[in-house]
Amino acid sequence: MGKGQPVHSPFFVVRSVPTEETSRFSVSVPKKVAKIAVQRNKTRRQVYSIIKKMAKQIKPGRSGLVIAKIGSEKLPFESMASEIKSIFVKSGLLK
Repeated sequence: MGKGQPVHSPFFVVRSVPTEETSRFSVSVPKKVAKIAVQRNKTRRQVYSIIKKMAKQIKPGRSGLVIAKIGSEKLPFESMASEIKSIFVKSGLLK
């Protein structure tokens, strides 16, 4: 996957590139965000859950990477969902 154009929000960065395949996304939560693996995994699972709920709205043929920033691990689920939805709209990933 190429680098893609990054789109920033206060708590996340999204990089996406066009592909010939169906849309798919990866989530990265660096140790700088959460030192304990349990916290990183919880944040990662929450982001995957939010993306899964938005799957029907995501344009086909995109591969992307969602990178968590410091502070994202403390966000309530609803705030995290609205933050991810807004960054996906900003990056043009939603229909």
